[in-house]
Amino acid sequence: MGLKSVKCTAIFALFLPMASAAVTEAEVFDWWDAGIITPEQADEILTLLDEGNTEEACLLAEVYAQEPCEETAAGRTQKTAGARSSKTARPPLRPSGYVLSKIRLDSTGHVESHREELKVDFYRYTLRLGTQEILTYRNAGSEAHFGDISTKELHSHIPLDTLWGTAALYPFGNFHTAALLDSSMVTQARAGYDFDKQTSIEAIYWHGNATPYRDHFHSATLQAKFDFGKASAWYQAGQDAPLLKIEFHNTAPPKKCGSPQEPITFDWRTTAYYHGDSIPTRARLSSTLLKSRLWGSQTVGATAKEWFNTRAEANMRIINPLHSDSASARVKAMLISGPAFARAALTVTCRELQDNCRQSDWKPSFTSSFTDHWSTGASARARYTRGEGFGPPRLEASLRYQDVPGNYAKVTLVAPKGNPSEAFQIRNEAHFSGPFLGVSIVSTFKKNVNVSLHPSQGSLMVKLLF
Repeated sequence: MGLKSVKCTAIFALFLPMASAAVTEAEVFDWWDAGIITPEQADEILTLLDEGNTEEACLLAEVYAQEPCEETAAGRTQKTAGARSSKTARPPLRPSGYVLSKIRLDSTGHVESHREELKVDFYRYTLRLGTQEILTYRNAGSEAHFGDISTKELHSHIPLDTLWGTAALYPFGNFHTAALLDSSMVTQARAGYDFDKQTSIEAIYWHGNATPYRDHFHSATLQAKFDFGKASAWYQAGQDAPLLKIEFHNTAPPKKCGSPQEPITFDWRTTAYYHGDSIPTRARLSSTLLKSRLWGSQTVGATAKEWFNTRAEANMRIINPLHSDSASARVKAMLISGPAFARAALTVTCRELQDNCRQSDWKPSFTSSFTDHWSTGASARARYTRGEGFGPPRLEASLRYQDVPGNYAKVTLVAPKGNPSEAFQIRNEAHFSGPFLGVSIVSTFKKNVNVSLHPSQGSLMVKLLF
């Protein structure tokens, strides 16, 4: 490897920590414990993660916790662009896949939720059994599904209920048509056009037959994908307003190694849902979304990579409840700078603009990647109340060892009230992914003056690959 390649690798490693990853259960537990999100909001995100819907989980994380998540930006666009790509090579006849088991435990050690899944790929077929039971056939861009059909199989931008039935999609040139029939006699017809890998438009029609036990409805959806994001509108006859969803982001291409860098690069993200008093029959939104007429966030940021990878970011979250003229707005600002071995950050959050930021959260933090495998971090988060001053800080210190990307162990010590003798927590994470086995363990232990150290939350995932 030449000197130029080594330099490029070093630069990439320096900037890598700034990339946003998909939300994890450990992060959700942390936000929950810190009071950043409510128990109801945490449950919504965890439920989506259990179902494997990381895209919608990331979207909730961006609005609830005001944390960036790669799944809602370019990463998701790239996945969707290849969803209907043609496959001309003959697939292998040897079966492959995995067996997965995942459980989450509460503080009493009882199973709070569990998920089992078997996935088998053979020739052009995929069989999934467990939480979702479905048989899928794919060939040269065409698709056929039989079983539990939902958001991913129907390529829906708006989350859907799980339907039991059959669905098929057939492309011809840049056009494609698709249809669905479920066991409750709900039908769906779709037609779309792909301008290129990044730009497409699709029209969808839903119909529910009227019987004494089923609703009768007509609804239509228009969804579009661009190089800068996605937008959808879904209207059902008789409702006062359509269900709208947008996800937009900047489209600045990443700089290739060796090319001149911009002194400062800017980025932005916009995420929002809007609906009236009711939503279309087959749409599936989380409880908080259902209670909110307008729900979304706007993020703008600037990065100066040549100046110690300094980044400034501001995020505003807006939630307007149904049947209310007032909207809740929360603003978060962040500044982070420094080399990989010594990065410092300051985050300030105005908890409510409506009351002129009477309460705000202040969080200075420090991280250090002092070797290729070891990193450490520390932070102090305190809430300031006007007229009362700062409350006790939430202190955290962590140590992490990473062998290869995706394989790491991390331990975090937390003093939620500033004094470890008053309250203390230990969070453990261990993630391993090998050729034949994947294991993920997350646990939290707590103690206070009245209760000795005991498990509070935990999850275990085991994945056997074949």
